Amino acid sequence: MEPMESSEAIEKIILSRDGDWEFDHQVSLVFDDHVRKSIPCYNDIQELIGILSKRILSHNSLVYDLGTATGEIIRSIHRANPNTKIRYVGVDKSVSMLKVAREKCRTMKQVTFYNQDLETFTFKPAELIVAAFTFQFIKTEHRPFILESIYKALKPNGHFILCEKISYADAAEHDFFVNVHHTWKENHFTFEEIRAKKERLKHIMQPLTLEENMALLGQANFEHPQLFFKWCNFACILAKKAMVDHL
Repeated sequence: MEPMESSEAIEKIILSRDGDWEFDHQVSLVFDDHVRKSIPCYNDIQELIGILSKRILSHNSLVYDLGTATGEIIRSIHRANPNTKIRYVGVDKSVSMLKVAREKCRTMKQVTFYNQDLETFTFKPAELIVAAFTFQFIKTEHRPFILESIYKALKPNGHFILCEKISYADAAEHDFFVNVHHTWKENHFTFEEIRAKKERLKHIMQPLTLEENMALLGQANFEHPQLFFKWCNFACILAKKAMVDHL
């Protein structure tokens, strides 16, 4: 039997490939480590989402994790609410990522995963819906419809957490913060690896400005969305559905 490749070796292969970035089998094997070397304060964001969920959820609540990847958000919320009976649903269009998520969450009760696009997914009434670094990979023209579906699915006083890589309207400001992020990533990757991944993401990642994300939430009828985390070109927003549905 041939020895298994190390995570570092797999990551090197992923970063050297041509074509658009894909969340395929090889990426799923190293995703948890790779994302922590790509998104600043990733562990802190996970912890924050768990803490926020404690203020939102009660027994028999339903939580959706959109773009669940390897199920990290679900596990973070579960750790934060160990004695609360909660139903979890993870949605992702990557079969490989869901395979890892199912294995990681195998000891948890009331967890269901769906391999489906968000554009066609049907939600049930929920207390909390999370999309952590997911919308940036969805075509911009589809985002208003999905946000409207999320708003409709939330119960009164339900919450939506949106975490995104963001852009800046001013080109000089945008380049400045992109370069800050690149400098941070040099702790983990070579300059060529950073450049190559940026090239592979440019056709599939479409970050909006913070103001554009806030406007989309407003158009979906969320009231007073609040920024609860920001690191240069990364931001997390907490949006709440009104007690009385205005749709």
